[in-house]
Amino acid sequence: MRIYVIGVFLFYHFRERETVKPLVTIGWVLLSEVVEEDLLRSYRSAVAKVCSVLEKDFPDFRWEIPFVRRRRYPPHGALDPLELLEVGLMEKTRNNWDFAIVLVSNELEPRYRISTIGVPSSALEVAVLSSYELEEHDHVDEKVGALALHLLGHLWGLSHETEGPMYPPEKHEDLLVSSFTEEQKRSITRRLAEVADTRLEEKKAKWSSISFYWSTFWTDPGSILRDVQDYAPWRLPIKMARMTAATAVSMIFLLMGSESWEVGVHFSPLLLVIGTILAVLGSTTFIFKGQNLGQLSREAGYKEQLARTRIVTFTTLLYGMFFLWLLFMVFVVGIGLVFPREILNSWLGNRLSFADLLRFASFSGILGLLAGAVGGNLEEEDEIKADLFYDEET
Repeated sequence: MRIYVIGVFLFYHFRERETVKPLVTIGWVLLSEVVEEDLLRSYRSAVAKVCSVLEKDFPDFRWEIPFVRRRRYPPHGALDPLELLEVGLMEKTRNNWDFAIVLVSNELEPRYRISTIGVPSSALEVAVLSSYELEEHDHVDEKVGALALHLLGHLWGLSHETEGPMYPPEKHEDLLVSSFTEEQKRSITRRLAEVADTRLEEKKAKWSSISFYWSTFWTDPGSILRDVQDYAPWRLPIKMARMTAATAVSMIFLLMGSESWEVGVHFSPLLLVIGTILAVLGSTTFIFKGQNLGQLSREAGYKEQLARTRIVTFTTLLYGMFFLWLLFMVFVVGIGLVFPREILNSWLGNRLSFADLLRFASFSGILGLLAGAVGGNLEEEDEIKADLFYDEET
């Protein structure tokens, strides 16, 4: 009899464990010192609407959406979304949330648009939401809830579409709470399944830096690479104008000097490949450290969420440096093809072949990249962070 009772207990115990749904936590942080009860009720109603949609669309997960008030800012005056994202990241890591939405009643300071009501950051897994313009309309809770779903969609790797929450909210009248499409649900479910797994710091007490970051990357490599791609790192040379200008100036001096042509064409391809790899890694590390891009939170110890953010940021910057090198290599090849061939031949003492031109272009790209790294640290720190962290200004 005793064995039978134990067997029944174990059967239902493990059956219950198998049926436990993974938990996803989205923390809402109200940073404005809001005192209007009607507005507070609208905020809480918006949270309930979002929770209702998520429970309906994703029944395979348990949803926990805490609402926290911090009273950090007065309810008037424009706020910088970048600062709010960093506060949201701190709250997310401190409370072990999976995602965070920073809610303010203040206006947001735009960087790229005339105005903005929300800024998602999939790299930080945090979004900023402003109700400033939405309070002029009826059904504020509906507008805030719909905007929150749109921002969460960006955090989960979705792009704009013609239906569902990912419809671009260019008009506030378009903000209506709705379910995600079936295709969007499948994409989000894959992302949430990866997020809801046990954090690395909970699996083992002691880690080395290399093993922890290595394990963080291989925990979810596809999602990390998708986030990097979504940030379009090939546009960084255009966005970081001072860095690109510093590279361009160095290129001009190299192109106009016969000595640089003589040195560049005599490097072996192997040395140029090694030099390119070292220059890309070195310039990326120099800017990453010089601009404090890894200083994301006051949290001590190893946190998978912070490690993932640093990996996304560093990889995005790494791709950006590679595309800068590639851009100027193509530029030098183009200039070399239109330069008077007699002058180049006289500088080198023999006929310039296309292989020689490629070697010189690669050599020039290496030196230009190193000069660009110095120029990158002349950029405003907030501008670089905004370029790397913002998914969009909604």
